[in-house]
Amino acid sequence: MAKGDGKVYNIPRTDLPLGPLSISAYLKKFLSLDVKLIDFNAEVNALDAVPFDCFEALCRHFFQQIRDFQPDFVGISSLFSPSFPNFMDCGRVAKEVWPDSIVVGGGNIPTNSYEQIYRDMGCTFFDGLCFGEGEKPMLHLLESDDPRAFLASSDTWITRGKVMGEELFAPKHDFIDDLDEIPFFDYDLCDIDKHEINQVVASYHNLDKTRGFHVMTSRGCPFLCTFCASHRTHGRSMRYHSLERVREDFTRLVEKYNAATVIFQDDHLMADSDRVYKILDIVKSLKLHSVYQNGLTLYALDRPMLEAFWDAGVRHLVLPVESGSEKVLKKQMRKPLKMKISERVAKDCRELGIYTNTNILIGMPGETKADLEDARRNLREIASNWFNIACASPIVGSEIHEISKAKGYIKINDLGSDYRTAVINTEDFSAEFIQEYQYFMNLDLNFVHNYDLRCGNYAWAERGLKNVLRLKSDHAFAHYYLAQCYRGLGQAELADQHYASYLESIKTPFWGRWAWIFGLEGINPDDWSDADYGLLADILHPPAMTETDDSRIIAASA
Repeated sequence: MAKGDGKVYNIPRTDLPLGPLSISAYLKKFLSLDVKLIDFNAEVNALDAVPFDCFEALCRHFFQQIRDFQPDFVGISSLFSPSFPNFMDCGRVAKEVWPDSIVVGGGNIPTNSYEQIYRDMGCTFFDGLCFGEGEKPMLHLLESDDPRAFLASSDTWITRGKVMGEELFAPKHDFIDDLDEIPFFDYDLCDIDKHEINQVVASYHNLDKTRGFHVMTSRGCPFLCTFCASHRTHGRSMRYHSLERVREDFTRLVEKYNAATVIFQDDHLMADSDRVYKILDIVKSLKLHSVYQNGLTLYALDRPMLEAFWDAGVRHLVLPVESGSEKVLKKQMRKPLKMKISERVAKDCRELGIYTNTNILIGMPGETKADLEDARRNLREIASNWFNIACASPIVGSEIHEISKAKGYIKINDLGSDYRTAVINTEDFSAEFIQEYQYFMNLDLNFVHNYDLRCGNYAWAERGLKNVLRLKSDHAFAHYYLAQCYRGLGQAELADQHYASYLESIKTPFWGRWAWIFGLEGINPDDWSDADYGLLADILHPPAMTETDDSRIIAASA
């Protein structure tokens, strides 16, 4: 994303911060409070330029703007471990700006990293860290006559004294069993216009920048997937909002905020199939668009369920296939999924006219290069429109983080990544290899073996390839296969334009190398040698693209 200062930045997630919105609503049910929210993702996204050399400076700038607010309590919330440094910066600056305030932290990071924060880093600016969900712990803290004494005695609050003390301290969750006890989320805390649908999500789901609201109708997940840490915050037992409450909340979003889209954030939405059918009826009756970023379980997506999604207006789903290797699914991920189920769901979606993105995770501890190659070939049989290839991220609290830490697969300060950057090094592969293989697999599945092009579904192929060019205008493979797509659609002029752009792009070493590896036209083989296979040499020498089962190249003739 380009800013007014001429620099290009990663697109921040502008999802509504449901945790703070839920906590604020719950506290206001019992107490008279003045609450302010700063969502740094939304604020950074809204800036025309970023005149700060580090996040700490940006944080100080925004805190200074509301310095006169003089809060009694400052709560810092952060969900995933890649934001760990930002979480610490916020706590440090909050104590600097408001030294008399009680500064507490919550979310997945403190739930799983309190030992590192207090013992290893010697943190003194967080007065307490909440273990798990924060509604009841925050209420009890604010209701106490002596908040600091309460922090020191509560089982759900972690303090430096408890961690550094001689007695072993094991914090406990304090969940709300009936989620209907939480009032309608305090969406008024947010500047809704700054929380438009994330640009990447909008691109995947073919949505305009409609007003989207994140919702969570349940909490918990009973599964044991090794790459996930949500159970550490929400537990494994399922808890729900009633269907009456779901209808009431969705209706209020439409009537008060003119909501056009609801974005489900449930970790395991499909736990109760009958409930899902009724939620889809609610979505349909309110004429809402709906997006499902996670929480879909493929075994529950049988044909009648998919038809219900279609009937509710759903035209796009993200399928959590995770791997094309059944060995990796079973042993490395502990995910109860068979490839035949993934193949059936993708096929049914295609027949119904539901566009699908398929999530794939590579670089798991215990995964081998042979597993990766097995997965790559198997995934070509999944009739998905697009594959999102991610690098395994050892999120703190997940089993793969514990494995990686115990076996020395990650550096001591690696608390996870953003799924784009590989950080795990094992006996079977290096992080650098996984990074390279991620892009190789992306090019193989989404371009060279694009399922829509193979089926002659040029309209859907065009949609995916044009999305790529919106994010990276010089993408050689997108231009190359769009040329093929437009020839199939009988649009010769557009085909020639994209083919010319392809020829221009492959003049660069980056695109020239990849075009050579995949055997695309317009490349002089004499310009390249075996050394250019780089980290992929042991799987591409001789080049996999010249083997019979890998030889399908979609040529766009000039």
